[in-house]
Amino acid sequence: MNEPSLMGYPNPNIGAVQQSQQNNIHGSGTPIQQLHLNPMMNSQQMPPPGLVTGNDANLVSNSRQLLDQLSGTSNAAAAATNNNNNNNANNANAPLNPNSMTPGGVIMNVNANNPLVHPHLEDPSLVNHPIWKLQLQLASVSARSLGQPNVYARQNAMKKYLANQNQQGPQQMTDASMSLVDRTKQLLVEMAVDTTSEKVAAANNNNGSSTPNFVAQDINNANNSMLSNSTAPTTANLSGISTPSTPQTELHNMREALSGTPAALLQHKKLSQYNIDEDDEVNLNDIKDATKDAQLWHAIDFSNLQVININENLFKYTFLTRLYLNGNGLSHLPADIKKLTNLRVLDLSHNRLTSLPVELGSCYQLKYLYFFDNLIQTLPWELGNLCNLQFLGCEGNPLDKQLLKILMEKSMTGLIFYLRDNRPEVPLPADRKFIEINTDGEPTREFDSLESANTAVEAGLLKKSFTILSYNTLCQHYATPKMYRYTPSWALRWDYRREKLKEQILSYGCDILCLQEVESKTYEDFWAPLLEKNGYTGYFHCKTRAKTMQAKDSKKVDGCCVFYKKSKFKLITKEALDFSGAWQKHKRFQRTEDYLNRAMNKDNVAIYMKLQHVQSGEYLWVVTTHLHWDPKFNDVKTFQVGVLLDHMESIIKEENPKQDVKKFPIIITGDFNSYLTSAVYELFSTGNVKDHPDDEIRDFGFMSQKNFSHHLALGSSYGCIGELPFTNFTPSFTNVIDYIWYSTHVLRVRGLLGPIDEDYVSKFIGFPNDKFPSDHLPLIARIEFTKNNTGSRKV
Repeated sequence: MNEPSLMGYPNPNIGAVQQSQQNNIHGSGTPIQQLHLNPMMNSQQMPPPGLVTGNDANLVSNSRQLLDQLSGTSNAAAAATNNNNNNNANNANAPLNPNSMTPGGVIMNVNANNPLVHPHLEDPSLVNHPIWKLQLQLASVSARSLGQPNVYARQNAMKKYLANQNQQGPQQMTDASMSLVDRTKQLLVEMAVDTTSEKVAAANNNNGSSTPNFVAQDINNANNSMLSNSTAPTTANLSGISTPSTPQTELHNMREALSGTPAALLQHKKLSQYNIDEDDEVNLNDIKDATKDAQLWHAIDFSNLQVININENLFKYTFLTRLYLNGNGLSHLPADIKKLTNLRVLDLSHNRLTSLPVELGSCYQLKYLYFFDNLIQTLPWELGNLCNLQFLGCEGNPLDKQLLKILMEKSMTGLIFYLRDNRPEVPLPADRKFIEINTDGEPTREFDSLESANTAVEAGLLKKSFTILSYNTLCQHYATPKMYRYTPSWALRWDYRREKLKEQILSYGCDILCLQEVESKTYEDFWAPLLEKNGYTGYFHCKTRAKTMQAKDSKKVDGCCVFYKKSKFKLITKEALDFSGAWQKHKRFQRTEDYLNRAMNKDNVAIYMKLQHVQSGEYLWVVTTHLHWDPKFNDVKTFQVGVLLDHMESIIKEENPKQDVKKFPIIITGDFNSYLTSAVYELFSTGNVKDHPDDEIRDFGFMSQKNFSHHLALGSSYGCIGELPFTNFTPSFTNVIDYIWYSTHVLRVRGLLGPIDEDYVSKFIGFPNDKFPSDHLPLIARIEFTKNNTGSRKV
């Protein structure tokens, strides 16, 4: 590890005399020290825009003087006085220009005194506004790093050096080692702590009492007081602008942890030193789960290197979490930025950017986004996807006044909500196509809808086939604003999603409907009566946790249900299965440690329903389930499927011991929470699973001893054309986990509902949205009976 003095920094561990001697050795005027000790660049270099040298005669009225004051002192009154002097000396109508050259050949910021770029010049009260004050403080920190190549890398090196020097004592962080991100975290923590202290003090002064009843009123009073005292001039200056509505429910929910926190600070109400420090770091445990060859570095620092274009190869480093492009000559940010979905920190400050690409909205994990001192006038609606953002550095841009007003009154969180909820509609080019499959398992024609496909199907096929839908509808209790912050608040409301689900499911008109994540009360009050009116009848079974709850609460527990058209099928028998309970009753049951500790407390269920097809007389078992969700319990999912298939075989054998189970028509649908490479998929498709990473070290007794094997010949219905690109679509997880399995010996796939338009999907980071009411996709297959092997006769 090099000493800081060798990198141009003063050594924090030596005295003044030693430092003077070291300067004599290295030379205080060396290029390295000039770059690091002088915030202004060498006049012979080509500096980035936004700079004014100390020789500029107009430096006294430069707004950076105000920024430096704010960064070094909390004396708001002095800063405001200085700002007023500056404002009086400036031309309020100065044209926007990225830079200008002085006679000495030095780039100066001609927008330094332009109130369109620095709103506090027009409205001095902004200096006292906590949100804008934070912008000014951090803009000053950012400006001081100008001219220092790879400044973040050098600061990180200094930080590690200090950590090594202070291993035995408390960790210290000097100004030389504190980066813009470090300073941001520090100020956010101070802001949250100060706000909390003020509210606690206020509550204690109120007769020493604090009751929950005052929370909502106190929040409103605090908001109104803050806005009236701090932003009255702003509101007056922007009187022609109406503040768009923002989702008050979400904003109020965010206040719960710190009752009475002003709206301007709400996005930081839950921040602590611990979680802020970790916000831009890589979760090493996630990496370890994903791959054993963990990436060892995750940041690239191109700061202050006079970069004017970005090579497309940069965006191949999809593992990057921090990208520093500040202090360059970039005039645009490539659309390929969308590939860097792991970014937590992006610094674009002090460039020539006039806009941000809409694709930046795909970087949903961003926590800190800086674009100080550019020429950006508006923000793309897609930035509403940045639901994890904790700070947006925008000072020094001619940003639209309406956006500034929202930022001042409703905080950064309110601004993100506004962009999210008011994004213009993205039209769906076409509905999902229904793909016709011939008897050889090859796709032939595509139809615009299942309805149009039904009209084109030959009469013979209609008599011996049926359509089946499997759909995880996303239970309303799981669809919380916290879990789905990227979804517009109005599109996440249950009344909206419920109507979209109704419209979607009825439009398909499938003969059999298998639904997962259906709330008990919703089944009774909505789905059962609705589908009864449309010619269906059904059966519902909720998760076993409902048995331990009071009647009212048990109605909120979700489960699975199966509906069938009474004109197409006749019910023979039905049964519900609790995996843990069924296994305990099994004749080969063993109380293994893995079962007791990992599987026994999971309350997932399955429904078995034996139907008779009216037109063909064929019998059919329909099964639907929803397996445990946690990827850390993939072995439990394998166990659950093992129990499900073992029970299916037992039922068939009990009815007819001579029946070849391979030749009995079976359909098994559901949300299996399992990839194509999982042990669950292998078990379904091959009949057993052995030495698979998902469960190679687990012991579930007899199930493990027989390798979870079964004798059912099953295949995935989508296997003939290839599984869909995804069946579950969220920012952090997009994959295939829903399936329709069928008996390959006696059933044949004759049609499938295809994927969603790829271009449409690329404009979102996840579902639900206004067109798709669940984070899962409905799967639909047309299944044909191929041979009469069940001893059935026509009804």
